[in-house]
Amino acid sequence: MRWPNGAKSAFALGFDLDGDTIWRNKTKTLPKGSGYIKGPSIGQYGTKKGALRVLEILDEFSLKSTWFIPANIVMEHPGLVETILDRGHEIGHHGLDHTGEYGATFQEQRERIERCQEIFEKYTGRRALGFRPTGALLPETERWIYSEGGFVYSSAGISGEACGWYEVEGEPTGAVNIPCRDEQMDDYVQTVFHSYPAVLVGMPRIAPYENAYSNWAREVEGMVRMGNSGSTAFHPQIAGTPGRAVIFSSFCEYLASNRDVWCATCLEIADYYKAAMEGNDDAH
Repeated sequence: MRWPNGAKSAFALGFDLDGDTIWRNKTKTLPKGSGYIKGPSIGQYGTKKGALRVLEILDEFSLKSTWFIPANIVMEHPGLVETILDRGHEIGHHGLDHTGEYGATFQEQRERIERCQEIFEKYTGRRALGFRPTGALLPETERWIYSEGGFVYSSAGISGEACGWYEVEGEPTGAVNIPCRDEQMDDYVQTVFHSYPAVLVGMPRIAPYENAYSNWAREVEGMVRMGNSGSTAFHPQIAGTPGRAVIFSSFCEYLASNRDVWCATCLEIADYYKAAMEGNDDAH
């Protein structure tokens, strides 16, 4: 399909503003885990410094983005979340505290997701319309999320190559799938050394920054050539560090100057796709 301004591909800059939630969860199981400061400090850098640097780069190239934020981080950093929204970016659902557990039953999972939405409403005045899960969900829960739950789209790690209707057990829902291939468009996978506790587990070594930038650009070129679309899973604690901010800035410049790419928020992409597929001129 053709996207706005004749673009051949739609692309969303997606950021996971996890803070130090991942390390908090990991250190709970370690002897004297509360004494580990290296890992948590990486996540804290994202909320204290990295996110603001990323926002400055996005402003420089007039790009809008989507920020997937655990609800606990929304509560802990309301000023930062307000800044993200004030600059015209979208915020999406990313669990409560970045654990992989949503509960064992449909009722438990729904209550946890709704608890997060209540936090979003309290601190931002709005509910999230996009979902990037941090763990496994029951099919019943997914069907509810993308119907009565009110979510418009999903953007997760195992999600194909092109926009389409999100499916649950082979049946399409009314929500849009916006691909986010972790192994290809996640800055953690390609540019981060091990810390302790290990994130990501089993990751052998860091890649040269120039290689990572080239990989991202080639992925976008492939999307354009194949008529596909997608999103990143970038992290402010990574993309916002000085050296990585240089390659992130280069990537933004590449996106902003590429007429074949419509760079928008995930919600804008989902709305446009829904309107086009349903034969409507107006997005929701």
